[in-house]
Amino acid sequence: MSANVELAAAVIVRDEAELLTRCLDALRGVVDEIHVHDTGSTDGSPEVAMRAGAHVTAGLWTDHFADARNAALRGWTADWVLSVDADERIVADPAELRARLAATDADAATLEIDNERYDNDVTFRAPRLFRPDRTVWTGRVHERITARDGALRLAALPRDVARIVHSGYATAAGRQAKAERNMLLGRVQLDDLAADPAGNRDLIARTLLDLGRSCVGAGHKQDAVDTLEMLRELFPGTPERLRGTDHLAQLMLAEGMDEVALVLVEEMRASGAESAYCDWLAAQALAQLGEVDEAARLLNNVGRVVDTSGRRHGTAALAEMKRLVAELRARLAAVR
Repeated sequence: MSANVELAAAVIVRDEAELLTRCLDALRGVVDEIHVHDTGSTDGSPEVAMRAGAHVTAGLWTDHFADARNAALRGWTADWVLSVDADERIVADPAELRARLAATDADAATLEIDNERYDNDVTFRAPRLFRPDRTVWTGRVHERITARDGALRLAALPRDVARIVHSGYATAAGRQAKAERNMLLGRVQLDDLAADPAGNRDLIARTLLDLGRSCVGAGHKQDAVDTLEMLRELFPGTPERLRGTDHLAQLMLAEGMDEVALVLVEEMRASGAESAYCDWLAAQALAQLGEVDEAARLLNNVGRVVDTSGRRHGTAALAEMKRLVAELRARLAAVR
């Protein structure tokens, strides 16, 4: 492949006019063409996209994200496609990005995604660049890029070459609305899988994990507990069980069930979760139980917070936790 790879961007939208301009502006100079697939907007999103020079297609929304993303790719022949949402923007070195794509034989490439959240920023990796002739989107919700044949071959791009900034979780209301939507779609996907005699166990495990996460975000706490416990019971020894235990431990912390959280954290530690991350969770439980000296000891071991999904959490929460524990220790020392 020559260094002059053809790179397109694919964006699926529905009522995203307010956010779309910033997304499309960021793509200029990075990609050769922009395809916007509209799934039923009533706010003028297609017109915004056309004014920005994008090629616009339209289709019905069928409560299936992978179908929409695949529809956005039909009829196009770019070597590589960058998938972004309207509430995201690409930050890239265009020349270096193309050079990296030209040099790899991978089917897809992962980018770091910076989630700007109202409570604590999170960075994680996901495959957002892919060869459309070798790959296809799958999954009703929390859709994934998969290889058409065999295992997906992935390359990893450094963040100084390309990264995505996601602002869709910048407010608590925005995060909850997305979680509600994903929860409903996740339940439909789980029903579909349950009706399939073949029973793809890996996909069922991922769906239970994603559904549990969505229930947490939507505030359906008992549904989250039930779903995550089902995952833990049905899929022992799997990465999904470990990640589900992580989400359950975080939920227990939020609900003040600190002793339960500590038990779950030790399960995670025994299953191979990063020691510093387990110390971070345990320190929160211990601090809430009043065991601030032990909480401080554990926090001394934590230099970064990387959860069981590989998401790197911002430093603000860690710094604030250390400050609060130090303050509690000082207050207790003053009254002893």
